[in-house]
Amino acid sequence: MSDETQNGMLGAVINQAANTMNRSTTRAGTEKILAAARADAIRPNSHGPSGKAGEIIGELEHRLITGQYRFGDTLSINRLAEEFDASRQPIGAAINHLRSLGYLKVVPQVGCNVVSPSPEEIGDFFYMLGKIESAVAGLAAVRYLAEEAEVLLAIAAHIAQTPFDNDSHREDWTIGVDAYHAQIRNMARSPSLAGRVQNLWRLSDFYLWQGALNLQPQNIDVANRERREIAEVIGARAVEAVETLMEKHVRGKPRRVGIA
Repeated sequence: MSDETQNGMLGAVINQAANTMNRSTTRAGTEKILAAARADAIRPNSHGPSGKAGEIIGELEHRLITGQYRFGDTLSINRLAEEFDASRQPIGAAINHLRSLGYLKVVPQVGCNVVSPSPEEIGDFFYMLGKIESAVAGLAAVRYLAEEAEVLLAIAAHIAQTPFDNDSHREDWTIGVDAYHAQIRNMARSPSLAGRVQNLWRLSDFYLWQGALNLQPQNIDVANRERREIAEVIGARAVEAVETLMEKHVRGKPRRVGIA
């Protein structure tokens, strides 16, 4: 066997090993980000009170962002105190914090209700979120490193393969979507901006879950296709193109689930 042939075979083996390592790295990165999104969904952390009030906030916010509470539902402080075996003080602190985040409306001497925004208000919220996520995606296209774009593509593929036929699968699908946008925020390398946007995404989940059962297969396909295209354009570092695509994608979310 000639030296040239041996060198060629060695090069092929090295390339195959490198590709295997890259796939392994991408898979590990994807699983890590999905696990973090899943943990965050189970017990959201909105940087509010700690202790008993913090525990109550985590549980109530989880119920809100997964559609267990509907627009306009009444929350009884007495019933919550009994359920959580807590005094009115931590319940009140939790309610006030969730009110400050935009989930609840408290009317003195009347009670506490889940907010019930109009379609116009929801549209305005996603208009704002689309502008912010557009900027984040542009930063990600400029600043991402190594296999991060491949991880983003892998997360998009994971979402596309997740069924949407029961509550458990729908929650897994939503967790994947949150992980996708979290990866873009990581790639943007702007921690202060990412922290602010994260709470907005929780509120967007809360809005979107109100119409989750209305999400039709054709609209799911549109969203999956847009996510893949955004990931590919970020990978190509095409800043202006990805900013346009991301704004369109985010602004289209409430329309796809029929809440605006």
